[in-house]
Amino acid sequence: MKWLRLGLIGAVLWRVFGPRLQPEFQPPQEHPLRVPGHTVFVGDDEYLVREMGPDKGVPLLLIHGLAGSSLTEWFQVAPKLAVERRLIMVDNKGHGLSPKGDARYEIEEAADDIVGVLDALGVGQVDVAGYSMGGLIAQALAHRHPGRVRRLALLATFATHSEGERWLRRVGTVVARGWERVMGVGTPEVRSGYLIVRHAVEPRHARWVWQETARRDIESGAQATFALLRFDSTEWVGKLGMPTLVMVPPRDFLVPPRWQYELAAMIPDSEVAEVKGAGHEMVWTHADEIADKLRDFFSR
Repeated sequence: MKWLRLGLIGAVLWRVFGPRLQPEFQPPQEHPLRVPGHTVFVGDDEYLVREMGPDKGVPLLLIHGLAGSSLTEWFQVAPKLAVERRLIMVDNKGHGLSPKGDARYEIEEAADDIVGVLDALGVGQVDVAGYSMGGLIAQALAHRHPGRVRRLALLATFATHSEGERWLRRVGTVVARGWERVMGVGTPEVRSGYLIVRHAVEPRHARWVWQETARRDIESGAQATFALLRFDSTEWVGKLGMPTLVMVPPRDFLVPPRWQYELAAMIPDSEVAEVKGAGHEMVWTHADEIADKLRDFFSR
């Protein structure tokens, strides 16, 4: 116990007085998709937007997930879709280069913010694809602004948590937030390391993935997770009314496939596409298949 106490005291002192350590990455390191962004104001908040592709047809809005950014999740899928479609990708509140989300907010507010971005861009109706937490935002956007969504694709996402699951994940979020506050390491290191181990991201892109995740504030990350845990679309998701595609990775352990099939069952006439062999990181590992399925669905 003595050595444990000394170790904890040393760690705290280092965190308070020492420099912030950054992981070392094996060279060469490079940015995988250099798409410059621009910003628009939604009220007093300035949001980062990236656009790709020709200005023709119905624009396609891609919404990223928790701890990601407009490029991190979509950098392999987006170029394949941008051949034919105008893509709009927004850094969500508290992520990437958009404003901090370190005060409590709800998924519905994040959806309204994205509609504010579309308004600032002069864009009316869009097709929408949302991945993971982005799928929750996409559901809320379609529910609150139905006239803005022509077709909806929900990837590796869900409608709600049970109370037991919600409680366990809330405790885990509080513990993770405390660890990151004290130690200064956590989500960026775990996320980038996981994606490398799963061969979802090439080692030469590891520094970029870490940097993209590290941009988010610790409290912003926690508040986004709490918003995700409070979300519940079970009362209204079946009334959305637009054609909907639910894409399910059968090896997903972050969002169990059972939850995803339950979501699909709530939506009348929804189309279900199982991405065989894929886990939650399917937007990286199965980019070609996902782009093909989205292209087919949104071209109708």
